[in-house]
Amino acid sequence: MSLGLALSGGGAKGAAHIGVLKAFEDEGINIEYISGTSSGSIIAGLYACGYSPTDLIKFFNMYCNGIGDYDKMIGFKVLSTAFTGKIGIKGLAKGDKLEYIINNFCKKKHINDISEVKFPLAIPAVDINSGEVVYFLSKSINETNNFSRSLYDDIPTYKYNGKLSSVIRASSSFPGVFEPKIFDGRILVDGGVRVNTPVTVLRKMGATKVISVGFDRNKRYTDKSLNVISISLKAFDIMSHQVNEEELSKSDYIIRPQIPGNISLLDCSKTNYLVKLGYNEAKKVIDKIKEIAS
Repeated sequence: MSLGLALSGGGAKGAAHIGVLKAFEDEGINIEYISGTSSGSIIAGLYACGYSPTDLIKFFNMYCNGIGDYDKMIGFKVLSTAFTGKIGIKGLAKGDKLEYIINNFCKKKHINDISEVKFPLAIPAVDINSGEVVYFLSKSINETNNFSRSLYDDIPTYKYNGKLSSVIRASSSFPGVFEPKIFDGRILVDGGVRVNTPVTVLRKMGATKVISVGFDRNKRYTDKSLNVISISLKAFDIMSHQVNEEELSKSDYIIRPQIPGNISLLDCSKTNYLVKLGYNEAKKVIDKIKEIAS
């Protein structure tokens, strides 16, 4: 039996993944395969590099500082557009600082390419032109690699190399927040556009059991709390929900940390709270997880 763990995207809420990993570590549950989308790809990627949950808490605080003050960026970008009359905004942030921080962490573990991680890792991104899922894998699988899929073809592309920090940056390129990542001529955006919790790919890589960590749609807005970003985030969440639930249903078990409704995808002030929440949620069901992993 080989156990895989799939970590969903969720912006700042992804800190809860660290708590789940810490609970597994404390209980001696060994993860042999891991995947992640968006903020889940950050946690999965660095964990596969050999970083501990304690190390990941430190990183996540740096990550949250790295993505900046979105209220200020919104005002600046909108005013810039209004005064110039040009709509050339690809995202509120380029994402270069995030990629730089990730790359420095990878270097400390002497890892550059995704193929160099400690155990099998899968990270999805989405080609904004073709609509296809591009999976970056550290371990090959027996499927044909084809680079000319159509928008409605569910057969993804698999790539077995790529600078890990760039791969994570691509998977974390939430539309409208971070600019897309150009990778081998492709324009890539957040993997959550199509695969917010990468379960199926772990089975294709060799995992016989898969535990997923997903988040419910629990954020509620009032008219006064809405802005251009919160509206976009909520619309994205609604559109991706059904597709994500279908992928989650392929898991052997789903851990769903109950994130309070006042914590949004970009709320970077609650990292330690979310880590503890993820830890406690995993501990509640640890006997079930051990049964699956045995």
